[in-house]
Parts: sequence; structure tokens; C-alpha cells
Amino acid sequence: MSRTDFFEVGDRTGLICAEPSVRDAVATAMRDLGFKFHAAETGETAIERMRYNRYDCIVIHESFAGSSLRTNSVLSYLRSLPMAQRRYSFVCLIGPSFKTLDAMQAFAESVHQVMNLADLPSLVAILKRGLMDFELRYRVYHEVVAAESER
Repeated sequence: MSRTDFFEVGDRTGLICAEPSVRDAVATAMRDLGFKFHAAETGETAIERMRYNRYDCIVIHESFAGSSLRTNSVLSYLRSLPMAQRRYSFVCLIGPSFKTLDAMQAFAESVHQVMNLADLPSLVAILKRGLMDFELRYRVYHEVVAAESER
């Protein structure tokens, strides 16, 4: 078992839902960014993991497990989650049909960031930017929720 199999309190956690060729690049980027992560082989495995773990970063390949953008079970599952739960996980969608960092495409797909496969060599920088934006956007929300739960 690798050091990425078990999470400890305080770990930055990630879930990779991608085909093997993309999975390796994403795993390298997550390691470089200090994440511990799980890599799912199927949509069912990914959904099961999300039921029991809250991931800080989820990277999904458009055609994960042989699906298309419209039949991707992981995306469908994430879209069905309550907003209060979704605000804790940054979601990046990778595929050949996206323009990297296109906010309107990301919004249309209910994710935080989209990236074209051609930009995979720049994944560390792209994820870093997206994660910083996400953390800035939701920092106050997370602080308020934490304060309310302490009452």
C-alpha cells in the first residue's frame, strides 16, 4: 500500500477519476501540490469513496470509465449533492472539448474549473490557480459554517 491509501486529519485529499493515460499525470500533479489521493477505476468506486470521504480536490476525466460527458456517473452524482456539501470540494473537469480555464464552460458543467487535455503538461499550475481561487471564494463561507457549528 502506498502512503496515499490512508488519510489523516489535516491532509489535503484528492480523488482522481481518469483514464490511465491521464491518471498518471494527475497523480504526479497532486503529489507535487502536496495532496494524498485515491484513484478510482470505475464510477461506482468513485461514488462509494465520495460517500465516505470528503475530498478537497476531485479531478474528473470527461470520458472516465468509458463514459461521455453526458453519461459520466461521477459528474451526475456530484450534481445531485446538496450545495452545502459541494462547497467543500474543488472539482476540475478535463477533456478535449474544453477550453482551459473557461469559466462559462465550468459553470455549464457544474464544476469549478475545466481544462483541455492538450494543457495536461501545465496541470500543476492550472490546478494551483483553481485551488487558490476556490479557497478565496469559499473561505468566509467555511469560517461562518465552522463558527455556527461551535455554538
